[in-house]
Amino acid sequence: MAITKPKKLRNHKLRPQTMQNLHPPTETRRAWWILAVLSLPVFIGALDLTIVSAILPEVMNQLNLPPDTRFDEASWVISAYLLAYTISMAFTGRLSDLLGRKWVYILCLLIFMFGSWFITIADQWPADTYLEVYRWIYPNPDTHIPPSPEMRQLYMIILGRVIQALGAGAMVPVTMALVGDLFPKTGRARPLGAVGAIDTAGWVLGHLYGGAMVNFFGNHGDSIVDTFASVGLKIGHPDWHTLFLLNIPLGLIALVGAWLALRGPQFSQRIEGRFDFVGTGLITAALIGLSIGLGGASPESAASAESFDEIATESTDMTIPMLLMAGVAFAAFLFWEFRTKTPLIDLRLFRKANFSVAAFTNFCVGFALAIGLVSVPLLVNIRLDSTSESAFHDAALVAGLVLSGLTVPMAIAAFPGGWLSDRYGYRRTTVIGMALSIIGFLLCSFTWTGDISFWIMSAEIALVGIGLGLTISPVATALMNDAPDDDRGVSAALVLVLRLVGMTLAISGLTTFALYRVDARVADMPGLERQDAYFNATVDQINEMFLIGAAISLVALLFALRLHGGKVEPTPSTMPAKATIRRVPEIGG
Repeated sequence: MAITKPKKLRNHKLRPQTMQNLHPPTETRRAWWILAVLSLPVFIGALDLTIVSAILPEVMNQLNLPPDTRFDEASWVISAYLLAYTISMAFTGRLSDLLGRKWVYILCLLIFMFGSWFITIADQWPADTYLEVYRWIYPNPDTHIPPSPEMRQLYMIILGRVIQALGAGAMVPVTMALVGDLFPKTGRARPLGAVGAIDTAGWVLGHLYGGAMVNFFGNHGDSIVDTFASVGLKIGHPDWHTLFLLNIPLGLIALVGAWLALRGPQFSQRIEGRFDFVGTGLITAALIGLSIGLGGASPESAASAESFDEIATESTDMTIPMLLMAGVAFAAFLFWEFRTKTPLIDLRLFRKANFSVAAFTNFCVGFALAIGLVSVPLLVNIRLDSTSESAFHDAALVAGLVLSGLTVPMAIAAFPGGWLSDRYGYRRTTVIGMALSIIGFLLCSFTWTGDISFWIMSAEIALVGIGLGLTISPVATALMNDAPDDDRGVSAALVLVLRLVGMTLAISGLTTFALYRVDARVADMPGLERQDAYFNATVDQINEMFLIGAAISLVALLFALRLHGGKVEPTPSTMPAKATIRRVPEIGG
């Protein structure tokens, strides 16, 4: 028998490595431990998103700011954090694809720690240094008068908050992208639900944590100073600075944990490509223009509001230019992303049904969530007397407890949402969640009155929280699983940015609309009659906002019906390879 020469292998051009090749699914137990370690800074960063709402009055008193600056300028201590938090999410997901998850995550954690330290010394910044920088930016003293020493300190605190948020926000999409690296497609729903729950729990508990710690320092500060003095350590009286100072030792612990958890070359590998600086600049300009144009709207601005007037943004000379800038920058961003070879966000992903539907659903979830975050504390505050300082704190406590009826169930529901998504698929879980939120919004709309029990308010709004919480995992998993392996960081960022943009638009747009409706009803009424009518009109408008929430949830439900139903089937890349025996022909005979 003749011996046939083996055929020469064709010289195929090797395809670039994907993230699936670089990060094979890790053992499940180790993967969960890594995720737990990386989630600690995510929780702390989310905690600091809302912690300032509780300590802001003390900060303002220490800075001796005039009363007319308390709402406008001081609110940017909160709004600037949310803005920088969102901006950093928009590009660090892609950055982690290009530079490797480990180094980007560690860099972001260091930035967060530096920002926390900067805030603790912000009100002690040398005045001469500040004035030199100010005169370098505005060289003409006749047109720009330097701010007062108190305002300088406030601006430095805001700068520290921006630095802090750039690190905190960036860690969330990197952690979510690591879920895709650590877990196979069929096992991502539960860990993504866990990350969503941890992030939600952070900003849910931030206000309560900040208030409790400030109260603790006020009552036991002297004892803490004496305790340290007894062992030879001299410290100052703990106050709001201490809350940010605590982030540094916690961050160091997390840094060591992350360094150990992300050992191995697979977490430092990179994919080929260039970072899209132009796209990053354009989307940043769009987000900044949108936020400033809408007056820095944030959920925390509603925490102590007693009317839509305190939440709605007033039109200023900057409103129209900033909104125009946002529109032009966003249009330029879309144009650039379609033309560049290395886009920040591959817009072709939106041609995939699952990806586009999940993205729009997530935007609607953010919009609906904002309605609850505004309406609940507003109704509580207009019912309670807050004329004295003690009554103000009592009202804030009640508002926080009632609002936890929305936020705590939302965080808890994210866990079973992941399990349901694994078992029944994206479509069923998302539809169930949106259906529950519709029922909850309708209940609130038809039963909330000026004298409704706070317990009933908490129970009914909990349905909305459970419904929205159930959608966190399936929507995020649908987005990430429908994206290519080397676009995981980008898809993780989109999950978060779309939700936050939805919240921003809802808070600004709906509160402005509600204020117009309320003012129209009480415009021509005198004195006492006007006050009663204003209360009733505000309650009625809150009910209308709940109807809008139900309508938005219904739209999201209808879109969710287009998600691919059923459990995600294992793919060959996630299934164990079967051993095969190839028969070798004998030579001769």
